[in-house]
Amino acid sequence: MFIDRLSDFKNWLLAFAALLVLVSIPVASRLSFDQTIESFFPPNNEDIRILRQTRQDFGGDEFVIVAWPQGNLIHTNPDGDFAELSEAAAAKITALADEFAMLEGIDAERTRDLASLLQKSPRNRNTRRAMLKLFEGVLLGPDQATTAIVLQLKPADQSAVSRNETIRSIHDVAARLQPDAAIAGEPVQIQEMFDLVERDGNVLYIASLAVLSLMLLIIFRHVRWVLASIGIVIGSVTCTRALLVVVGSQLSMVSSMLNSLVTIIAISTTTHIIVHYRELRIQDQLDADAAMKRTFRELWHPVFWTVVTIAVGFAALLVSDIIPVRSFAIMMTVGTLMVLLLILLVMPAAFASGSQVPVPGRVRLEGRLDTLLDRMAHYIDRHPVATTIICLVLTFATAPGLFVMQVETDFSRNFRESSPILRSLKFVESHLGPAGTWDVSFDVPEPLNNEFLEQTRQLTDKLKALRDDGVPLDVLSLNDAIDVPPRLGPPVKRLDQVTRRQKDLVDSFYNNQRHRMRIVLRSPEQQSTEKKLQQIARVRGVVAEHFRSIADRKSPDTDDAAKEGDKAALSAGTPTASGLFVLMARIIDSLLADQMKSFLGASIGTVICMAIAFRSLRIGIISLVPNVFPIALVTGSMGLLQIPVNIGTAMIASVSMGFTCSVHYFEVFQRTLPTLGVSGALQAAQSGVGKAVVLAHIALVAGFMVLTVSEFIPLVYFGAILSLSMIGGLISDLVLLPLLLRWTTRPPKKADTAAAP
Repeated sequence: MFIDRLSDFKNWLLAFAALLVLVSIPVASRLSFDQTIESFFPPNNEDIRILRQTRQDFGGDEFVIVAWPQGNLIHTNPDGDFAELSEAAAAKITALADEFAMLEGIDAERTRDLASLLQKSPRNRNTRRAMLKLFEGVLLGPDQATTAIVLQLKPADQSAVSRNETIRSIHDVAARLQPDAAIAGEPVQIQEMFDLVERDGNVLYIASLAVLSLMLLIIFRHVRWVLASIGIVIGSVTCTRALLVVVGSQLSMVSSMLNSLVTIIAISTTTHIIVHYRELRIQDQLDADAAMKRTFRELWHPVFWTVVTIAVGFAALLVSDIIPVRSFAIMMTVGTLMVLLLILLVMPAAFASGSQVPVPGRVRLEGRLDTLLDRMAHYIDRHPVATTIICLVLTFATAPGLFVMQVETDFSRNFRESSPILRSLKFVESHLGPAGTWDVSFDVPEPLNNEFLEQTRQLTDKLKALRDDGVPLDVLSLNDAIDVPPRLGPPVKRLDQVTRRQKDLVDSFYNNQRHRMRIVLRSPEQQSTEKKLQQIARVRGVVAEHFRSIADRKSPDTDDAAKEGDKAALSAGTPTASGLFVLMARIIDSLLADQMKSFLGASIGTVICMAIAFRSLRIGIISLVPNVFPIALVTGSMGLLQIPVNIGTAMIASVSMGFTCSVHYFEVFQRTLPTLGVSGALQAAQSGVGKAVVLAHIALVAGFMVLTVSEFIPLVYFGAILSLSMIGGLISDLVLLPLLLRWTTRPPKKADTAAAP
């Protein structure tokens, strides 16, 4: 009855689908992109808490470095005993700083440049030398031929414009006044990352659809089937995006895979349906309407359970602690079900509307493909032990790689060598110093006393000493400023003197209203994951030990009030180091942390769905193997080949669950088993489902290899690894699945009787 209704109202259903997509287009265009790194972490993450507190205490922690080569930067008198900023250099620096200060999103009061800082300092030989030494590596290159302006960005919630617009304005000013300037810093890298994902994601999505269209045209030899398949892809993506806008959701770095994954689901499913319809038209000589009805009658069960299984796999991501991952789970569940809806709306008309409906064509090599699939099924049936050994060898050969996976957090590795952001980063880190910024923040006693300032000096010295142990770390502390000559009086008095001259500089390190202080750390962005994580651990160890010793130590020279102040300063817990540098180093860890839970949930969901679909726990358990095998094969190979996990590949295991075509294979096998026996049923499934699997995967691999031309390396990895996963899925469907069925299925009695002489 339902199939007849589809046939009767096929044109109305197609019209409704077209209207639904047209209405969704303007709504979908309003889908926004959450461009914050913080969203990758749970709200209660300790690093996020410290980061937010630092932004409240010191007006932000996002710095942009604008650096350039400057001739005649430092002028030295003939005697060589006094160094001064040249007038030409001072004028150029001041002009740039003034332009930057007028930009929306820039905290003008906290802009740092060599000209203004030297102008506010005492003009004597010792002071000037100490000041130049203080700013070396930050505003002045060691070669004294490079200078920089350090811009502090306002917190995003306090800026009148988006972070993207602010950074674009910085680029525009630099291009106009100092074309050879290099612009670097975590905010620039993060923004460039999101821009590339959004730009390349959209452009390459269109390019991949074009390649897919060409492949489908080659396979089916008529534009009708291309329009039907690509229309379902575009309709599913558009309607899903529109629905997300309606419910107030946003895209994120994680959910940027939405378009690609919906495309895989749609193309794989529609290819199976079209191939089945074609065989009915050719082999059974059915007319278009009869073939359409029989196609839906025979495929509604496997298509429905395939989509449900994939949706359940994505829904398993809801166990994640990361909000964007949970949002992605909902998005993909909706997108997957939207594919099913669009198939019901579009395919009946594609199959049966019109006076003459063309039969989908065949590729010239399909004959050879049929022969190959038959031989493969025959070999598996005749040589199950040898085939099993081959699969086991592949599994055991790649399994060790799962335990040596490397995590890539060097953000410079996310960009191609030729990209402007990487060239700028290399210039800054080779001519000035490290571009990664983080800090150690802590409470201070009220009133601030000399002993506590002396203790912060000790902490500063301990952190600087890490460089002698091979840790590439620059340390900037308030103590460096108050130790600039002339050193007259105790630390608190000298701090008051510096505050009167350069209050903005002091405010960058010390907030006397909130009784908070920080030490700013600078680390190279271009270093390995292991070194970053080791560096963070070393710094945190030094900080924890320092403040623990203060809490345990009692000084006889300190009065009771000061002791109580120190205790109060430490009562909030042991201070630690945090910042964007730390978050960027932890971002992949945060994505991988709960992947095992979601992978386990997806596995359980797959078993349950398949067991219900075929009323067999055996089938449910068997179905898990071909889903897990390609994931283990690909990720294990990545580990062995030392290909690091990055943003683009961190969730590949979870999102690949359910992409095999085992439901269709089981359906054909179970239907033909009573009459053909095990061997015959395997050959029927192999020739019918196998052909559709191969054709779909050829088209999809060709389409997603387009992503490998992206400027954003994680997109390159995503396209390549996803293509490899689909090839691994092909092996699972055509080798591992029939092998498992061969080992676990008892021959039916009828088949045995029929086969007996």
